[in-house]
Amino acid sequence: MEAKFFDSLFGGDSAKGVKLCMGITEGDFWSRPAGCHTIYRGQDGKMDYDNIQAAMDLNAADVAILAQDLPPNTIWHYIRRRCGDCGLESPDSPACIIIINSDGDMIASTPNVVKHLTAVQLSGGRLKLRWHYYGTTEEVKPTGFKIFMDSGSGFDFGTPDAIVSYRGAIEHSWTSPALVHGQRYKFIVRSYTENAGQTINTNYVAALADALGPPAASGLMIDWAEQ
Repeated sequence: MEAKFFDSLFGGDSAKGVKLCMGITEGDFWSRPAGCHTIYRGQDGKMDYDNIQAAMDLNAADVAILAQDLPPNTIWHYIRRRCGDCGLESPDSPACIIIINSDGDMIASTPNVVKHLTAVQLSGGRLKLRWHYYGTTEEVKPTGFKIFMDSGSGFDFGTPDAIVSYRGAIEHSWTSPALVHGQRYKFIVRSYTENAGQTINTNYVAALADALGPPAASGLMIDWAEQ
């Protein structure tokens, strides 16, 4: 047995000792015949399997996870694995996703983030955003989408510039009013629900407003005849 598994404190378990399901008291060690569960966490889906956050008995309904310093605007995944009496681990359980918003508060259940956000120029200095929402593995359906715009002074996530209602797992769009010609604008679209807050994705798209370009073509006609 490697020495690193024998670094437990009196009457308790170290992380390595827990992983092997062993305990040390007064120089003797004992094994948990049925094994235990160990809890791991990771940021943005990248799991840290070197550090155990907590251990729990197989029949336990919950466990307290202490010393969790989770910075604002971060996303964390928690999983558990079953450890047998020889220290072998099962595959990961489904992840419990925790989102910490800009105020440092936890949002337990949020909709998925939007995908494929694009911005295109329209006549008159307007910009049109398009994005997709996919409902696969979502924890909760969104109420809608909040649109945030930055014209050079930064994003104000406390006040959205527009809100678009959720219409199902399909493409959504929004068209801006006339904007300042030649100004570069950045946009972020966040899914939200009334009771669970909003996602914290920070990827943005940017485009120049063009108020002097030619108007959209009109009057196009097509005549069709079989040859």
